[in-house]
Amino acid sequence: MALWVDEQGPSDGDPVLLLAGADSPGFRWTGAVVDPLVAAGHRVIRYDHRDCGRSSRIAPSDPYLLIDLAGDVVALLAALGIERVHLVGRSMGGTVAQVLALDHPRVVRSLTLLSSTPGAGDERLPGPDDVFVEAMTRRLFAGPPADDAGRIDWITDLHRLLAGPLYPFDERGQRALAAAEIGTGWVAETGHGVAVHASPSRLDRLAEIEAPTLVVHGDADPVYPIEHGRALGLGIDGAVLVEVEGLGHEIPDPFLAAVAPVIVRHLAGATAWFADHQE
Repeated sequence: MALWVDEQGPSDGDPVLLLAGADSPGFRWTGAVVDPLVAAGHRVIRYDHRDCGRSSRIAPSDPYLLIDLAGDVVALLAALGIERVHLVGRSMGGTVAQVLALDHPRVVRSLTLLSSTPGAGDERLPGPDDVFVEAMTRRLFAGPPADDAGRIDWITDLHRLLAGPLYPFDERGQRALAAAEIGTGWVAETGHGVAVHASPSRLDRLAEIEAPTLVVHGDADPVYPIEHGRALGLGIDGAVLVEVEGLGHEIPDPFLAAVAPVIVRHLAGATAWFADHQE
């Protein structure tokens, strides 16, 4: 398994691993969050999940689960010589971070979970917004365009569907990111969705997570309604929950710039907490 990896910041800095959402390459974590983390002295690592971007592609006949994606992270950290890391995960990246905190707690220093869920498909939590589901169904039956210009439109339209009313939709920025995705050999669908929905819910295991946790969730999220964020905040002992009015299932640069200082403070507090609780 070969994973595309990008590192920024001092090699001896307190490491932070940014885990992207499903079907999203690591560079969708932009400088709006990377730069403040580097400025705070962190060694910041972005990577592409398997089956995405410039990492190894997986045959559709060889499905995988979140536990496999978590195993990729464990192997990546070992290759980088990192014993423990702060995990900042968005959407599916947040679910992978939870699996790591539950099944590989010794590699986790803290969790920051953005727009994530303890269990996609868990009937105790509400499903996606009906309008979003209808739009995604139309996209599924229409299928992706065959040309690059149409694919850029396709990716941009998806991110428009994910956006909430808090920030104006950045058409130009999203089209630039979509074009960059096309340049990585983009495909319309990977095995990430299957991994998220076929993996066991973690709702009943959240109390096992000991890592200091920050949960940030928008109340206009059409994929994982706010109850998913609240379940994480309530289920993980000591977790701090930040609800953002009008934020959708998105990480636009203005939001990243606003939340970056909150994340930096959380990481500093988690580092201090870890120092006090070392065995």
